Amino acid sequence: MASLQRVRVRGHSYWRLVESKRVNGKPRPIVVAYLGKPDDLLARLRATDSLSLQSRSHGAVAALYTLATDLDLAGTIDRHLVSSGRRLRRRPQGLPPDTPVPPAHHDGLSVGESLLLAAIGRVCHATSKRGFAVWARTTTLKELAQVDVERLTSQHFWDQMDQLPIETIGPIEKELLGRVLDHFQLPLDTLLYDATNFFTFIASTNMRPKLPARGHNKQKRHDLRQLGVALLCTRQDQVPLWHQLYGGQIPDAKSFPDAVTALSQRLVELGRDLEALTLVYDKGNISRSNQQQVDSSKLHYVAAVSSASQRALVTEANSKWQAVVIDEGTEDEAEREVMAYRTRRNILGAERTVVVVHSRRLQEGQKRGVLQHVASAQRWLERLSATLERGKQRRDRLRIQHDIETRLRGRQHLRKVLHIKLEESQGKLSLSHEFDQAALETLEREWLGRIVLMTDRDDWSTAEIIRGYRGQSQVEAVFAHLKDPVHIMLRPQFHWTDQKLHVHVFICLLAYLLARLLHLHARRETGYPHSMERLIEDLEQVRRVRVARRSEIGKGRWRVTSQLEPCSPELETLLTSLRVKA
Repeated sequence: MASLQRVRVRGHSYWRLVESKRVNGKPRPIVVAYLGKPDDLLARLRATDSLSLQSRSHGAVAALYTLATDLDLAGTIDRHLVSSGRRLRRRPQGLPPDTPVPPAHHDGLSVGESLLLAAIGRVCHATSKRGFAVWARTTTLKELAQVDVERLTSQHFWDQMDQLPIETIGPIEKELLGRVLDHFQLPLDTLLYDATNFFTFIASTNMRPKLPARGHNKQKRHDLRQLGVALLCTRQDQVPLWHQLYGGQIPDAKSFPDAVTALSQRLVELGRDLEALTLVYDKGNISRSNQQQVDSSKLHYVAAVSSASQRALVTEANSKWQAVVIDEGTEDEAEREVMAYRTRRNILGAERTVVVVHSRRLQEGQKRGVLQHVASAQRWLERLSATLERGKQRRDRLRIQHDIETRLRGRQHLRKVLHIKLEESQGKLSLSHEFDQAALETLEREWLGRIVLMTDRDDWSTAEIIRGYRGQSQVEAVFAHLKDPVHIMLRPQFHWTDQKLHVHVFICLLAYLLARLLHLHARRETGYPHSMERLIEDLEQVRRVRVARRSEIGKGRWRVTSQLEPCSPELETLLTSLRVKA
């Protein structure tokens, strides 16, 4: 058992904890701890009054801020603003971070610095500009950026966004991507293109913005005005290389010609040889004039064609399938091998290499879709039949027949598998319907799951063509990230001018770029096995603790240190690789 012992050294009294133990058979006092002078002992007893702890989320914001600094993201934006004739507004040099800044200095941040902070916030916690400060105070962003986050209000961000002309966004994006391609050595052999739309809450009476308009919304929000966003990204790592906004009322195929011209120019500006690149795009962008434009460009292509326009080719393929190995390394049979038929056909005014693919996974999904449409139609028909039985229907036969035709229109193969009879007897209408199982089996055997691909890559193997087109799912995954309600999330847009909408989308794509590059670095350097979202969430769990202790009794001075909370060895390795420090 330990005991308290006083000793005197050079006239001073010191206290220590000792334990009695036998050494060579004789009892000896062994010092457990030196407690110091009586005043030091009293300070230890009062330690609870002399300790202050403050813990904030650190890992994610620090990793993103370090990466953005390496890429000189804020500096690139500011340099292009200066080139455009805009005057930068910065914190006066030598002014401490906590000192109030005159309004003319925009809270001490340049436009590039403000947009960088907005992008980091978008990655970690996709909230409105009004909610930015609420989130930022739970992180170490204040210390990293040397700014009072409480002053970063929605008005601050709106003012800073207003300083960025639309015409500077493209050059900024191009310079950043040139740096990214060099730093990360990204391969650019196959490029993926797609377009989608995002709904907004901009009122119909607000005529200031011209881009938002009603159209066919892919999230089924046809009641809202929407924006169209076209995107080009790399196949291997899904890094965005170019983007473009267009009016919400414009179909994808109508926006494609302008997109091909603009993205080709971007690739040339990045120093790429167009003849060495292959563009992959979906059937929604196909038309005769669009394909002629691609044919006249130097780009190679792999594209899907509507199977409904190639019925004879699909019928021919059904009797000539050959097994094609796509990925030998996967255990998923549907991913490892597919049935395909390759030939040459005149499509859209030119002879092209054509590959018809039978995808079992797509076939199963389309079959489920047909059955869901059948079940929905049957419920509606049963309600209509019951209404007719009661004699409560006031519409005439022609009107009811029109309603039935409208209900069936546009549904997947519904007319082939659902037979409907509307009959009239003694002035009374009756309705019956029957599901044709044999017709469904014929569809499944001869039509469902068929994909028609065309390309000018005659030197590619059938497997390479199919793999190239399968990369299209990667650009769709990018849009899925931009619709993630937690991280990045491009929608909804609370901005009421076209210029603000352009800048908002630019910020969201900067956020996605930073998150994607961070994930790419983690995978390359540490073999990180999880998704991009999981990486951000893991890093957000890393907290930095600010510890303040009184250095001397009675003088009121504090000694402040910072340290990271303990974490797993795997996470420590990741933090070291991403250069996250306390």
